[in-house]
Amino acid sequence: MAQASHRRSSGRLASLGQDYARGHKSYVENLTPGGRLWLRTKPFFAPPPDELMLCLRTFAHIVERLSLGLRAQVLDVGCGPGWMSEFFARCGYWVTGIDISEDMVEIARSRIKSIEGPIGEGTEKPMAEFYAMPVRDMPWHDRFDAAVLYDTMHHFDDELATLQVIRRALVPGGRIYIREGARPAPGSEGEQQLIREMEEYGTLESPFDPEYLAQVVRDAGFVDVRRFIEIDELLDIGDTRGLLARLRRYVAYRLGRNEPESNTLIATKPIPIDQGAESFSAELQADVGWRASDNGQTLSLLLRVRNTGRSFWPAGGTAKGVVTLGPYVPQPGGERLELPRTLLPHALAPGEELQIELCVPRVSVGDSREVAVDCVREGIAWFADMGSAPLVAAVE
Repeated sequence: MAQASHRRSSGRLASLGQDYARGHKSYVENLTPGGRLWLRTKPFFAPPPDELMLCLRTFAHIVERLSLGLRAQVLDVGCGPGWMSEFFARCGYWVTGIDISEDMVEIARSRIKSIEGPIGEGTEKPMAEFYAMPVRDMPWHDRFDAAVLYDTMHHFDDELATLQVIRRALVPGGRIYIREGARPAPGSEGEQQLIREMEEYGTLESPFDPEYLAQVVRDAGFVDVRRFIEIDELLDIGDTRGLLARLRRYVAYRLGRNEPESNTLIATKPIPIDQGAESFSAELQADVGWRASDNGQTLSLLLRVRNTGRSFWPAGGTAKGVVTLGPYVPQPGGERLELPRTLLPHALAPGEELQIELCVPRVSVGDSREVAVDCVREGIAWFADMGSAPLVAAVE
């Protein structure tokens, strides 16, 4: 009977035509007590070991690949019981979790409230907030450095509209991380299991073909769309066969002979590069000058940076249009002896400021008694060339 009522689409497992919003909202109340306990303690409550390891490894992959700075703003889309939001908050990120289920959001809030004591220097509690709302109702524009969709994209019935709203909420240069299970083969037991879950819980369980999902992400306005596979496991150094098996699996993926067990990709919201110079200006301040480290090998400067312009500053990496901090030694004739760039820990909106410590090699400064700092719009211009004033600090 399930097969008769099921409709197929070319890019994902099609729906059964139910009211899935209602199903997702009532999902928690339809679980057994054990299922609700699992939500409150995920991923640590007596799970199958492979699921626990999957959650921990996936979180490590996300943190590594997004490379976000401390206090970066993370949007956890379809946060569910908030286990990943909790992990992000414990790492020092500002987290906003949304889910259509009020029950899920209450569980997520309770997880954060149950944490006792400080989680880091100057931070008494994890920084997380949660809202019960559909994705399409999100009010934010140009706010988040990253959006994470872990095992949730298959619940949305309008994938393109969902991704467009998420893109709007990201800052220019912000990235989206999507991790999904692979779509089962047509007619397989895996497909039938998903259909049974839709019938039992009234939720949408509709995974995607990898190429289709990547194309929808592009259609939503994202760029630099990259697919990933998960092959890293701890291997016995003497287990040559195990290592070769993983290498063969990777080669098979590359040649298109096998599909990955997961559907993982990262994409970026484009950075506009046609904004006028008048949109970019900064105020740089330091209470003291450059100070040498105990071993004399580096100089450090505690710097306050304020965005006094009209445009967002994308952060992360050195792609064209990203804003970084560029220390340099002033040279005769106005030239710059450039020192290694410092990345901003997160994007900066107009009017916002941050504090950051810059470090440069002492040997690179030579005998100079001054080292300047300016903001740089990578691949475009130094802020000083657009009318903003750099900071010149003495070497103490």
